Amino acid sequence: MNPVPGPRDGGRADAGAAFALARAVSIALHPFAVFLALTVLGVRALVPQAFAAAMAAVGAAVAVVWLFVWQRHRSGRWSTVDASHPSERPVLYLLLLWVLALVWWWMRGRAAVLGHGIVAVAAMLVAAALLNRWIKLSLHMASLSFAAVALWPLAPTAAAIGLASLPLLGWARLRMRRHRLAEVIGGAALGAGFALGLRWLA
Repeated sequence: MNPVPGPRDGGRADAGAAFALARAVSIALHPFAVFLALTVLGVRALVPQAFAAAMAAVGAAVAVVWLFVWQRHRSGRWSTVDASHPSERPVLYLLLLWVLALVWWWMRGRAAVLGHGIVAVAAMLVAAALLNRWIKLSLHMASLSFAAVALWPLAPTAAAIGLASLPLLGWARLRMRRHRLAEVIGGAALGAGFALGLRWLA
């Protein structure tokens, strides 16, 4: 006969459910998904004729980065697919900047108006890399806050949804123990700051 679940078992089940929800939120609002959405909405609003080229570039960039991340984690070099340890971040930042440079080169003659956005994202990553010595800022939070603020003039409904999702994503990153509170708040501030800079330039 199966034992009757006790309070401790219920607590474990609740904790497991909370972790599963946090993981689902982190996947749904992953930087890859956020920047794909940003590209779709931004290109459709600004340069719809370059939609196919932009999606090909961003799709290829996401595939390259994801394969690299998967290989590093599978080989045991990274503890998680999020490059959770600060020592794992520098090579990730270098790869992201290299990929962004290729995307900028690909799009320069097809949708030059997107150049400011690519440069702003690259500058955000450089800032995060420089600060990595002292604080491992959340790239999940930075990506979502950047996209939400950058999209506000173009797709206010999507921007509002992004901003409203920030607390949930912050909770998810804390619940999964990928970041501390300062890293979550700092990541959100970093993304919002560079998005505001992008809007000023544009």
